[in-house]
Formats: sequence, C-alpha cells, structure tokens
Amino acid sequence: MKSCPSKGLKKIISYCLVLLILQLNPLLLLAKSLEVTGSATIYSGNTGSAKNQALKNALRQAVEQGVGVFIDSNTLSQNYEVVKDEILSTSEGFVSGYDMVREGTTNGGTVYEVVLKVEVEEGRIKDKLSALRILHQKMGNKRLMLIYQSSDPHAVPRDNGAVQTTLGVVRDEFSRKGFRMFNESVMKEVYRAIEQEAIVDRPVDSLIAMALDQRAEIMVRMEMIGGKRDKKGGAFYAVKSTVRLGVYEASSGRQIADTVAEGKELSASKPGPYDWYKMLSKAGKRSGAEAARQAIVRIADFYQQSGEVGNAFLMVFRNYNFEDEDRILDYLENSPGFQQLTELKNTRGYLEIELFSSQQKSRLRRKIIRDLKDQEIELAVQSISGNRLVFINPNEMEEKPLPAAEKLESQ
Repeated sequence: MKSCPSKGLKKIISYCLVLLILQLNPLLLLAKSLEVTGSATIYSGNTGSAKNQALKNALRQAVEQGVGVFIDSNTLSQNYEVVKDEILSTSEGFVSGYDMVREGTTNGGTVYEVVLKVEVEEGRIKDKLSALRILHQKMGNKRLMLIYQSSDPHAVPRDNGAVQTTLGVVRDEFSRKGFRMFNESVMKEVYRAIEQEAIVDRPVDSLIAMALDQRAEIMVRMEMIGGKRDKKGGAFYAVKSTVRLGVYEASSGRQIADTVAEGKELSASKPGPYDWYKMLSKAGKRSGAEAARQAIVRIADFYQQSGEVGNAFLMVFRNYNFEDEDRILDYLENSPGFQQLTELKNTRGYLEIELFSSQQKSRLRRKIIRDLKDQEIELAVQSISGNRLVFINPNEMEEKPLPAAEKLESQ
C-alpha cells in the first residue's frame, strides 16, 4: 500500500509537467481548450430558454476565438459576414465537447450566465476558412529566398544550432503567410555557391543575383547577433538575441524593409557555454518571429502601394465546351490584374481555377462578365459565399464533334 506522501509527490510531478508544457508552448493547449462566458437575458421568467441561449453564445464565442488563431482581426473584420454565416451560425459543428464550469443567474436574476471549458476543433475551422478562400489572402504566393549571411563581426555563425533554430522560426512565419519558400536542397546549392565565390562582405547585389537565378521574387538576408549580461546587481543573468532581416525585391533590387528585433532569455544561475547557446535559441525564436512579422507587414505595405497584393479567389465555370474554356483561360492568363492562376480541375463542362486579384469580389465579377461578353461568352452567376465565384453557361452546352484522336481515346 502506497503512502500519502508518495501520492502527493505524484500530483506535484504531474502538475509541474503540465506547467512545463504550457510554458514551452502556451498556445498548444489554449488553442484547443478555451474557457468562455456566455449570457442571455431571462424573459418572462423563462430560465430554461435563457440558459440555452447563453450556451449558444458561449460556444459561438469559443469558435470565434478559434477563428482568430488563423486570421488576424483585420481579415476577420473584412470577411465577418461570411464567417458569421458559414462558421459562427453553426458553432456546434466546430466544437467536439464542453464542460460546464459554473452557471446561474446574475444581475438580480435577470440574466443567466454560463462559464464553459470548450474543446474547439481547429482543424475543421482551418479547412472551412481555406474552402471559403479567406485563409488564402496572400501576396500572390510570392517566391521568397531566405539567406543567412552576416555583415557584423559579432554575428553568430550559420552552422550554430541557435541560428538554425531561429532560421526555422523565420521560415515558418513567412510560409504561414503564404510565401513560397525554397526547399533544403536548393538552399544547400545556394550556400555552396556563396562559399565558393567567397561572398562575405560583398554588396547584397550578389545575393539578389543568386535569388534571381532561382526565380525568387523576394530575397531576405538574415543575421543574428548574440549577447549576454552578468547579474550586475540584478536578480537574473540574461542572454540576448538580435535578429536583423534585410528584405529586397529581386527584380529591381529595391530594399523593401530592414527590420530588427530583440529577444531575451533570463536565468537565475550563471549559464555555462552549453546553457548559453540553449538560452540563445529560445531568445532567437522570439526575436526571429518578431522580425519576420515586422517584415511581412512592410512587404504587404510595399506591394499594396504597387497594387500587387491580391486575395485568393476560387472560380468555377460550368457547362462550357472545350473551345469556350480555352478562351476563358486565355483571357484570365493574359489580362492584367490577375496573378498566380492555377488550374485545379478541367473536365468537360467543368473548369475550376484559383487566382489572385487585388480587386474586390463584386468588381471582379462584373469585370469578368463584361470582358467575356465582349468575346461573345455569356455568363450567369450563382450566388455563393466567401471568395468564390461560380459562372454558369445560361445556354445549353453546344455539342461539337470530337477530333479523331479524342474519339479514339474515348472508345
């Protein structure tokens, strides 16, 4: 039989492990389990109805917080009506379960209030936002090359573990916002070329030229400087990381941004060499993520001014023959204002594509209808939510004889 102190020790260990997990990644659990409050006014003494409404309001609030994990407040504001209709109005569909923390009447018995611990299904929310093309508001999926090259003599070498960790964080921030990053094999070749050509303190033009060779649209030069501080009368030792990102448009060589961010990690005991680099990695994660976020804002501003920032649109054209589909594709591919056109599906009578445009949905719809009408292609529009457009041939699809080769394939 186990003694009480042993049970108590187990509880303490379990509690410490939970705290450790939350400290290492506070969003890991909070993003899934949320504590929210919902309330509703009690009318005509109908407490049961008010309780049900309070439950719905609490679940809706939890799901809205779940949406906030994937899109910022500005994007949510711009698309609120769609999010409300497609997600918030059916909040229960994005909740796997909940526990009642407390409930009861407040405000002198006129309001029923519930506090819930809600398990939100983030995966379903993300899939829905993607389907609505709200999650895909990006800068045309621009190809971005991130190169670590230091100009400061005190910078940490690229092969240092702390630098590699920070590079990964910066890469993830850019990738999460829709930039297309180069894979590891390509970057190995780039760094090999840098070493062979001894590009150390040479102008950034050399790096931009390498980025252009790989058809990158944006080149980001990164360096990381580490520092440490003794207590000097304070309570903690400190390890500091400074991350600097120089952002350039590859085609013109223009500098888009030069962002600098600092991160700090504290220790009550004096760190040795191993602990110092371990703390530097943690500080680097913070400074790297912040520098990348600042750079992304500056990049968005840069392309906004040049009119190149676009929203992702999913377009479907139904009941058009192959000849008309080819003419529609030619129009979209060769018209200014449409970026990164991707053909998702093309079968007889059904054409599905994704493209980016800086225009709003209503203007884009009118432009396409007007321009294709000039080419004698008629379109009827099906009303659909989100950044999706469905065009239907108002006339029956004309049947045309297939070429001989296609006839053989269909037999």
